[in-house]
Amino acid sequence: MYMMILHKFSEMRVHLVPKLSKCVYKGRFEIWPSKEWELESIHSFEVLQMVREHLSAVIGCRGNANVTDTWVTTKIRRLRLCRLYAASILYGYFLKSASLRHFLERVLNTSTSDFSIGGQSQSQLPVSEIFSVESNVIGCVGQMSQENLRFYLMGFDQEMIQMCAKPKSIEALNLIERHSCALFGDEVTTDDVITTSFASLKRFLLEAVDFGSFLWESENSVSDVYMLDEN
Repeated sequence: MYMMILHKFSEMRVHLVPKLSKCVYKGRFEIWPSKEWELESIHSFEVLQMVREHLSAVIGCRGNANVTDTWVTTKIRRLRLCRLYAASILYGYFLKSASLRHFLERVLNTSTSDFSIGGQSQSQLPVSEIFSVESNVIGCVGQMSQENLRFYLMGFDQEMIQMCAKPKSIEALNLIERHSCALFGDEVTTDDVITTSFASLKRFLLEAVDFGSFLWESENSVSDVYMLDEN
């Protein structure tokens, strides 16, 4: 699964942030180049709006901030940065899972509502074809399902949120833990204060959101071939 995720990032020509200590110099954490466009390019318009709102909520930087504002420095504790990274991975996983669920429900509703009294379907996409072209279905999430995704998610109860946000397999959960450990190492035990810019913080967490999205895809692909342990 990890190799599949790395391949996804390489296709965008984005290198994952190395061990944190390599990016921190004299207590300042910076990432360059930002690769913000590439990291945002995998999301549909509405999903991207939700990602930006997530980033604004956790780092306190407005989505429409100008270049000068984004390079203003801020301070954050190392332990909080680690928690935000892990939370953003789970958020990316959640959005991928929930948006596909929304898409499938809309297609199924459209298909069933188009049946005539005589029992002949007038749907342009028969239900039997939905699952026979799974890769195309996943790729079409941004084209068909996103118009009311926000309102769809607002209707989620706690159980549904947990269902979409929780990694389905132990392997995926372990991958998140090991990746975070490789990124932060033992440094997470030293809760010192790091100075960084909003731009670098945004870049860091955007990577985490994409990592979560790719994790869902890779877990789904691997589970078709191997038996994964249920989480």
